[in-house]
Amino acid sequence: MTLLLVITNDVERNASRGLLLLRGHTATARTPPLPDLPEELIMEILVRLPARTLVSLRSVCTSWRNLISSPDFIRNHLRRSCLRDPSLTLLRIACYNSSPFRCSGVGYDSIGVLSVRSIIDKPSRPTKVDYFSGQHYYRIVGSCHGLLCFFDEHDYQNTHGILWNPCTGFTFQSPQISGQAFSSGFGYDHLSDSYKLFGIIRKKGPSGVEYSTRIYTFGSTSSWRRIDDSPFGLFGIPPNHFCMPENGVFFGSSRACTINWIVNHHVVLYFDLGKETYAHFTLPDTDSSDYLLILCKKLCVLRNCLSVCYGYLRTQHSIVWQMKEYGDAQSWTKLAMISVHDLVPLYISETDVLLAVFQSCRIVLCYLNDGSVRIPVIDYGVENNPYLSQSVGSWMAYIYHESLVSPNGLQSNSSKMLLRFIKPKPNPIVS
Repeated sequence: MTLLLVITNDVERNASRGLLLLRGHTATARTPPLPDLPEELIMEILVRLPARTLVSLRSVCTSWRNLISSPDFIRNHLRRSCLRDPSLTLLRIACYNSSPFRCSGVGYDSIGVLSVRSIIDKPSRPTKVDYFSGQHYYRIVGSCHGLLCFFDEHDYQNTHGILWNPCTGFTFQSPQISGQAFSSGFGYDHLSDSYKLFGIIRKKGPSGVEYSTRIYTFGSTSSWRRIDDSPFGLFGIPPNHFCMPENGVFFGSSRACTINWIVNHHVVLYFDLGKETYAHFTLPDTDSSDYLLILCKKLCVLRNCLSVCYGYLRTQHSIVWQMKEYGDAQSWTKLAMISVHDLVPLYISETDVLLAVFQSCRIVLCYLNDGSVRIPVIDYGVENNPYLSQSVGSWMAYIYHESLVSPNGLQSNSSKMLLRFIKPKPNPIVS
């Protein structure tokens, strides 16, 4: 065990320099050569390292690249990092401005990425924002297993899905589909071991605007498939209604993998990604006198439970509920009451700190143990530029774990579609 810890720590310190520490170790006066280690032991050591470190270690040698890039290794690392040892994966927030615009020829629709650990552990120290931008405006649909999924909406006549792993740089674009995605969701299907993009597509037809429900399974030979239309109409929401839900929330477990929307104020409609069927359950009961005073209801996933946050207008507070058994409306349990309304919860730490965004487009920390609230310091990186900073801490924010994941059989096709997530260089705004 001592040897394992020493080697692991040494790899962490020297990964960026590409030193060969486990195999082909170079002897020096200070570091005697290590014996060749069995392949099984090398795998056990590497699988305990963070994803970002492993991305660097892929360049050490061909055998390590093949090992770290193998589907079995990636699957084992994901299982270990997300379920058994969360310290192996770095939590990030990806967020963007849902109403992009351009100024002086520069687009301020960039995606901001922040460290969750930095925000929670050191709220008084500025957390740096890294900005990324593609060729067009990309709307985030959801996140799952370290993958972020987007719809490219620069062309209102056509659209396509984009998959991006910010840790590895993997990017993939789906085939184009005619129309614009109106209501959508992204998640993992545990039955087929695949990632799926769901969308209600709106386009102009011979007789007017037409709607169809499509699904795309990310794969090398996949295409958009038409499936049964979503039953939003059963809950009094026609397909062209302004209250039509937009992005669904993915919930995944060993029993079910679903995309969830709030419809008609008191019902959660969900789409089972494995069975490709719809069902629904009710939200927590509220006092009838408070019904019209609930400013918003936001779905989220907290501590592996589907959750909902109610924001109350009169009392200016929020209540967060958790569904202890997915699909069982009787298992809704009140988790916390927070002295801020209009919250969108994102994550709860082991120390009971709730990270959320709220109406003034800021990130907020809610300390559940004593009820206090704190605004962490964020370094937007662009001094005196409120326009670019609006893309961070906005309503459209998603938590993701850094991972090595890419869908089976897919190779990044970023060079073909010229998709580049780079740090934009906006011009300063002159008043």
